[in-house]
Amino acid sequence: MRRLLMCVAAAGLMLAATAGADGRQLTSQVTELDRIPCVRPEYPVPAEPNMLFYIERSVNSNTVVYAAHLDAHGRIDPEAPVDAYWRWYNVDGHRKPLNFIERMMAYGVKSVTHGGPGGAITFKVAALPERKLVLDLDSHGHPEALMRFGDRWAKLVYVYLVVDDSGLLPNVTAMDILGFDKLTGKPLKEHVVPH
Repeated sequence: MRRLLMCVAAAGLMLAATAGADGRQLTSQVTELDRIPCVRPEYPVPAEPNMLFYIERSVNSNTVVYAAHLDAHGRIDPEAPVDAYWRWYNVDGHRKPLNFIERMMAYGVKSVTHGGPGGAITFKVAALPERKLVLDLDSHGHPEALMRFGDRWAKLVYVYLVVDDSGLLPNVTAMDILGFDKLTGKPLKEHVVPH
């Protein structure tokens, strides 16, 4: 049974640090789930080495994958900690690098800083500067990306974007962020609407 944890939208409150460079605001609702759902079960799920999370979009099955770079000793490479690239599933699944515009305005990794909690690396995705992700190794030495879901830290699994591509540039009208609560292991979904 789904249990509503926090409904910020109804209260009219904004997420912490919601004013990005463009002054946009986000409303959010976090829900605890029984399992992580496949929003689009017909889309392939990537299984990449050192994958942190992936982004699916409503317009087609092409998926952006975020993977950690590890050195020969299994540590996160501080010079280039995260690689973001496409898997073109609507063609043949081949790997394709992000183009310049995609790196700068949408899916690229930005604002990489070192020395977070326990020496972790923090970063942001270009199109979501309001949210900080923490890149670290879990207790088994596997890389993971952590993000705050309301007041809870969660291991990010994937993001689903509802995209309106009827205009000159695509517009994200809503997103579902899915992951596992780091303390309880419970699946979480955060539904975010930009304004």
